[in-house]
Amino acid sequence: MDDKEERIRRRAHAIWESEGRPFGEEERHWEQARREIEEGPPSDAPGSGEDEDTGTIVAPATAPHGKAHRGADES
Repeated sequence: MDDKEERIRRRAHAIWESEGRPFGEEERHWEQARREIEEGPPSDAPGSGEDEDTGTIVAPATAPHGKAHRGADES
């Protein structure tokens, strides 16, 4: 597996996990990941960018319901 395909695989997996691990969404996750890797994140996307250690596109942490994750002591 080449580097680009590995980056897409890792990003697709992260998307799957961030959406609560839904069944049957593999193609959509792969396509979304492919677009993100090839095009890069929007420059105004907060918390997105490239992880310097792995070169993987990193999105802000989200809970399965799509809202940003908040710490236990935040309301």
